[in-house]
Amino acid sequence: MLVSALIPMMVTYGLIISRGITKIPPWASMFFGGILMVILGVISPEEALQSINLDVILFLITLFTFASALEVSGFLKFLAYKIIEKYKEPKKVLFYILLYSGLLSNLVTNDGISASWTPVILELSRMIGISEVPFLYALAVGVTVGSVIMPTGNPQNLLIALESGIRNPFIVFTIYLTLPSIISLVIAYFILFRLFRKSLSLPNGLNMKKEEGKIDFDRRLGYLTLALLAVTVILFFSLSFFKIDILLGSLVTSSLLLLITENRRDIVRRMDWPTILFFIGLFIFTEGVLKSGIIQYLANFLPPPDNVASIMIVSILLSQVLSNVPLVAIYIPIMISHGNITVVDWLALAAGSTIAGNFTILGAASNVIISEASESRGGKGFNFVEFMKYTIPILIPNAITIYLFLILFVR
Repeated sequence: MLVSALIPMMVTYGLIISRGITKIPPWASMFFGGILMVILGVISPEEALQSINLDVILFLITLFTFASALEVSGFLKFLAYKIIEKYKEPKKVLFYILLYSGLLSNLVTNDGISASWTPVILELSRMIGISEVPFLYALAVGVTVGSVIMPTGNPQNLLIALESGIRNPFIVFTIYLTLPSIISLVIAYFILFRLFRKSLSLPNGLNMKKEEGKIDFDRRLGYLTLALLAVTVILFFSLSFFKIDILLGSLVTSSLLLLITENRRDIVRRMDWPTILFFIGLFIFTEGVLKSGIIQYLANFLPPPDNVASIMIVSILLSQVLSNVPLVAIYIPIMISHGNITVVDWLALAAGSTIAGNFTILGAASNVIISEASESRGGKGFNFVEFMKYTIPILIPNAITIYLFLILFVR
């Protein structure tokens, strides 16, 4: 069983790492890896189907519905124009993409911001006339670092908030994780600016009046989508407070949007379906990894979850194998069974599993969403090795900052 699982693991990670040569996107590699787990008998077809978390799949579909509607309406192009008009200089645009994406991800999750902001970045890059790559990395880093702050920042935070037993999780997360996250975003900006300084130089100036004339903004659809999205955010907070699955809120509002608008076919056609396939493949692939005993074998060499450092290190490393949401789902019962788990331990798991997205492209699904959303629109995606070159210098100070805050200020 162990050997049978190692084959699809090597094939999947090999394809993802060598995508610069093969030109095969991560979603296709991961979906194929999941199917290999079934073909080689690591898991049965029934186990593969049961492993697919429909809550997550449906949640992503609802978020992608809003993102697609905003793009179809022209609002995202309009937003790109307004960002450039206000900040003008690429280095300022870089900073505010990092800041706004990080803060807004706490309202509609990092995956939601990743899906909706990638088209904005492609538009503003075209308007400015420089490469979209620095801005794509700013978005990836921003949603990763910024989404640490609240339980609604990402799915793994929400899992911890609902299952850890933390009293008033929204207050606890916000009080202890806001400041280190903001500091980390500022540090990330200076590192990204230094890495991409040459790429951020303007060519021959901007003609924003010319660009404004190209924007076709369907205000009815745009404002309807924004209104329903605002209702969705309110429902996220309300339903999570009463410990009701927040999926219910986004299902109601997204289905209402498709019911009301006449652009429903365009919205559905332009949704990010490859990322849905990535998640389906990831769930099947992860089930195969778990069933094979590889994780149990690795656990013999990992430190127990009895201090902040070990929890953060384990969650960062294992998120590269399982991705952060499945890792947290597996690690929560391990921590509970260990006993004597404190609030700071749960915050360490939330922070570690989230900033794991700044290690490799597989550390967080938001990285894959950004890469695929860009490539599907003619932009550039993330290369596995290049991604680490730009993000590991951010991960290290980010991890140190959060670690110091947790051990010094959380009681």
